[in-house]
Amino acid sequence: MAMIRSRRTKVVLLLSLLVMVSVAVGFFIGIVLSSIISKKKEDPAFWKQAATKHLEKLHPTDEQRKKFEVRTDSAVQELATLQKEGITRIWDVINRAVADIDKELTPEQREIFEKIKPKDEAAKKK
Repeated sequence: MAMIRSRRTKVVLLLSLLVMVSVAVGFFIGIVLSSIISKKKEDPAFWKQAATKHLEKLHPTDEQRKKFEVRTDSAVQELATLQKEGITRIWDVINRAVADIDKELTPEQREIFEKIKPKDEAAKKK
């Protein structure tokens, strides 16, 4: 900074640096928040909360609210079951594809493939 003589140039450079740092920090905060929000959206409790919030816009009576809650609970349960089944079916397809590919590989290729093939973490936890 000692080489820069003009105050205006110093101010412009410092403001530019401030803007670049702010953009970088905002970018990384956005990534973190995005991953938190996407994980939250996978939770069935969030689904029920969102549905209930939308139904409240109808200003239901207490009797309607109870009926809505029962129906929402059953719908959320069905959706959670479908989600689990879908994930299971996806991994079945992946595992079949991996098995078919594995049949075509040489022993050297199998060693490398063993390291890079997709692994079902959920199945390991069961």
